[in-house]
Amino acid sequence: MEDKTCCAWGNINVEIRYQEYFCCSGWRHNGSEVCNIPVCPYDCGGSSRGSCISPGVCRCNAGYTGTYCIEVAACSFRKPCYPGYCTNTACMCTNKFSPENNPTDKAYYPSIEQSTLNFGYFHQVKQMPIYNMTIDSAMSTDDVETFWTNRRDANSINFTFQSIFSPSALNFPSRPDYIVQYAFGITKADVNVRVTTLNNGEKYNKVLSCYGVSRDNPINEHLYRCDTSIDDFNIRFDSGDTYSVTFRAENGGFRILDNGGGKQYYTGRSTTRKIDIKFDTEIPYHCTEKSECTYPVSAMMSVQNDVTTAPIQISWKGWKDQFSKVARYALEVFKLVKGRDGTLKEPYTDLVPNPVPITIREFNETTEGGTHSFTYQPNNPGVYSCILEINDRANNSAYVRRFVIYDPISSVTSDESHPFYATSGNPAANYEWQNINPNTFTFTWKNHFLNKLHGDGNFLARISLFPDSLDDGGDRNAYKTIQYDDTEGTRSRYAIPNERGIIKYDVAYNIGKDQSSPQVYQHQNYRNNSIEIFEHQNLRDGNSYTIWVKAYDILGNTKEERFVLHYDSSKPYVSSEELQKNVEEDKMNFTSSVSILGASDPHSGVKRIKYRFRAQSMGKVINDREYEYLNPTRFCESWILMDFQTFLPDGQTLQSEMIFKVQNWVILDYVEAGGSYHLQLYTLIIRSGACKRPKETREVTNARSPPGDLMSRSDTYDTVDDACNTAYQELGQISSPSNYDQLRGPNNELCHDKRTSYNKEGWVVVSILRL
Repeated sequence: MEDKTCCAWGNINVEIRYQEYFCCSGWRHNGSEVCNIPVCPYDCGGSSRGSCISPGVCRCNAGYTGTYCIEVAACSFRKPCYPGYCTNTACMCTNKFSPENNPTDKAYYPSIEQSTLNFGYFHQVKQMPIYNMTIDSAMSTDDVETFWTNRRDANSINFTFQSIFSPSALNFPSRPDYIVQYAFGITKADVNVRVTTLNNGEKYNKVLSCYGVSRDNPINEHLYRCDTSIDDFNIRFDSGDTYSVTFRAENGGFRILDNGGGKQYYTGRSTTRKIDIKFDTEIPYHCTEKSECTYPVSAMMSVQNDVTTAPIQISWKGWKDQFSKVARYALEVFKLVKGRDGTLKEPYTDLVPNPVPITIREFNETTEGGTHSFTYQPNNPGVYSCILEINDRANNSAYVRRFVIYDPISSVTSDESHPFYATSGNPAANYEWQNINPNTFTFTWKNHFLNKLHGDGNFLARISLFPDSLDDGGDRNAYKTIQYDDTEGTRSRYAIPNERGIIKYDVAYNIGKDQSSPQVYQHQNYRNNSIEIFEHQNLRDGNSYTIWVKAYDILGNTKEERFVLHYDSSKPYVSSEELQKNVEEDKMNFTSSVSILGASDPHSGVKRIKYRFRAQSMGKVINDREYEYLNPTRFCESWILMDFQTFLPDGQTLQSEMIFKVQNWVILDYVEAGGSYHLQLYTLIIRSGACKRPKETREVTNARSPPGDLMSRSDTYDTVDDACNTAYQELGQISSPSNYDQLRGPNNELCHDKRTSYNKEGWVVVSILRL
């Protein structure tokens, strides 16, 4: 026995005994040491799948199978096979209708019957729609309906599409017992809107869900319609942007299993339709602008001949577009009319924004930069404008304008009211003779030549700019603008210098009267309508100087005329004149006559003989006559006789004998005539003292003088001898005293013929004018 009071450590050896109980194989106890629970492998899949009814023996619950109930039984609520058919070992889905398979049969996909985008812009200030576009999608999932536009703003965007799914068309098997309920149809629909840039950057992305369908409420056997819209879109589009719209419809459904299997949802198939709106605000360009032309370099628009008598032939190629590509061309032809300012213009441009042309043709572009041509036959001559519109798929347009003169009928003529003459010539000789400056000659043909059609129609006038026109209500105001106007070629927009339709002259000249056309023109393409010529040698009297002028119109029509200028600086020669006195009897018994026998000029000939009588006391012309040879020739050494008939070159005759009757009361004065030869004939009248009156001043009216012709006399004489002495002035070749004149006084007294003193009362002037 140990001493329990001992405080030291000690060792105690204790012996322990226990008893263990075990259940027989295949059993387990229930916790109360009773082995009454059989044991099975895998516990028969668990209580949900089966139960162990004896060691190693399972009894499977519904939906499970196998020795140990670990397998799901086919065609049961545990492993439903609908729509499908069950075999002993597997479920055979109808036409591979299963989540694991993607059937290609379109019947298993929903159908989108219609998908439409309404795209527009509503102006809030104007309270009106600016534009609206309705675009339908393509009818295939693989296709994309692409639409190009140049509209940069949109705030009215609506989407509509309809879809349908018809399970009845699939011939599903009868519903099995483990399916309590099922439904198939359209279960989901939405619209995806996405805006991307040219480099695929994203500017906008939004999904719009459609209402009225879901997996629990599928729509089948009739159309489902979706309407939705965007109300807050405020993005401005730029060139290269894409506005993508994807319409999507998805089918599916559900099945409800018995035995509490619950509701299961089918995984559906999707069908899409797509619309792309692409934006392009840039107008087309020509390959020459970016050095992209292939050889040979093509013209924007060319006219084979812009001044022509043949049909108008137009061609173009090389047009491109950076984004949307060229789609079409439209060619308009106008006949230009005269404006109020004298320019040419397309008709009615002051009245309507886009006048109707006389013809318009459209051409579709099939190959970028392709070649196109057109021939137009005008009905009438005129100036025509051809306006080519190059239009891309976004409706951006570039415009080119070219002009053509079409005229198969006109010619160059001359207008005699504006003569071609030598301005250095003598006007009195119809400018055909020059009598000064023998080495300097000036000519003019101003307004002489003309193309009447071109002049009256202003064919060569400046052409007005085409007024900017057309407005789309948005960004594009007056978008019909001629970007490429005609500034080249013969008939461009600029005025062509001309005078009455004549654009230039060829001028030739030489000394002589050569009638033929010149071989060489000293001045070609001469633009003036006058010329001054200086020769190194002087012309001699009787020489001629010839000038040729050939006028050209724009078509190359010509007319040539010549002018011959003669030179003569010497005066004509006049024959001896004869004075006859007392050739008639009258109260005064004093009548004389002067006869000019003839005149000649060896260089230019005699053209005109002119005389004039003037009362010296009154300064009034008593008689004024002129004899003119209408078609004179140079008579050289021959005479133009005045006292018998002279036959002129054109068959006319001059029958007048130039006899100038000098009455005793007539006082003749000297008459100036520039460039004329003057023959002065003097008659001296002496009054004797027998005719004397007391110192007084009287006014006497001569019976033969015209009414109102008064001769004032204030002479007084002291003696008859003084008064009656008569003296004579030589009158031409007459040099002896006259014994024919008998002077009488106021009372008819006869004055004696005495040579005492005399005074000069007047003279006669005969003017001989040369050509």
